[in-house]
Amino acid sequence: MYKNFLLTALIFFQQYCFGQPALPNIENDTLYTTYGYKITVGQEIKLGTGTRDNGDFKFISVSRNSWMAPGPKQAPLRKKSNHHVAVVKKIVQHGNAKNGYIFYAIIGVDDIVNYECEVEDAIAASEIVVPDEYKHNPNKPGQSISVADEITKLKKLYDDGVITKEEFETQKKKLLEGN
Repeated sequence: MYKNFLLTALIFFQQYCFGQPALPNIENDTLYTTYGYKITVGQEIKLGTGTRDNGDFKFISVSRNSWMAPGPKQAPLRKKSNHHVAVVKKIVQHGNAKNGYIFYAIIGVDDIVNYECEVEDAIAASEIVVPDEYKHNPNKPGQSISVADEITKLKKLYDDGVITKEEFETQKKKLLEGN
């Protein structure tokens, strides 16, 4: 029991305390999502299907700064844009450190209107299609450490006598199977 706690604590400590920024975050013109998907200005992103009852997009709406903004309530991107390609024009964040941030991509679709896309929620709802290389186990959101890195950490714990050979083999097998 103590060894399992220690193992978990060490992995958490290494992952979050050694210079890895909290995700999502913005660096320069790139948004790093919790899914490992990087979105940059100028990139084309594939839209999925709107998730509102009428087929419109729930997490993509007319930008607050657009001349087409209808007022305090933002109009959603319509279902006619399902499965279209959008171009990322700008990456922004709203909010503050105390209450948290929401990260947006300002995108253009098929018209002259700019849309705000709540990236994390849009990805979670499949309103943005994430390329296969960024897809991962949905039970482990934010996983950005490779399996090889995790096995290396486990091996060090085994070599240092923190875990037994059986625990090492069990954890290694889980990592290799993706569980």
